[in-house]
Amino acid sequence: MPQRVKPTVLLQLEKGKLYSDQRDRAEMEPKPKKELRPRCPQRFTREERKEWKYFAGILKNYGLFTIANAAHLELIAVSMAQYKDCAAKVSKTGIVIKGPMEQPMFNPYWNAVNKLEDKILRVLKEMSLGSAGLASIGSLMLKHKKQKTEMEELLD
Repeated sequence: MPQRVKPTVLLQLEKGKLYSDQRDRAEMEPKPKKELRPRCPQRFTREERKEWKYFAGILKNYGLFTIANAAHLELIAVSMAQYKDCAAKVSKTGIVIKGPMEQPMFNPYWNAVNKLEDKILRVLKEMSLGSAGLASIGSLMLKHKKQKTEMEELLD
């Protein structure tokens, strides 16, 4: 299993100052330009656009709205729109429906809901948008902000 490497932005928030290889990597790591922000794909349906904007807002809030997350953002938007559609159909028809021979069977949309749920959770975890990932990023941002304000107080 390949080792996961944290982005240097998160390393700087955690450690404050980077040394040696981490500092060198931070200098060489590509920096997103403002014009390289991801854009909502034209092919998206209305529901997919709504989900894309929702998750883009979350990423912006945590400083993760970059072109590097564009593929994940598209995947999560499409999956979430499909999940909501399938979940709505399941709520109308039920989990168990009548099959072709009037035999009870699981609703095919129920299987889709479960598969999409797993897919969504995997993508959220990959993007650090799970509750633990967001809490970690939030606490790091707060720590960094406190350090800045303490330094400003010392300078005044």
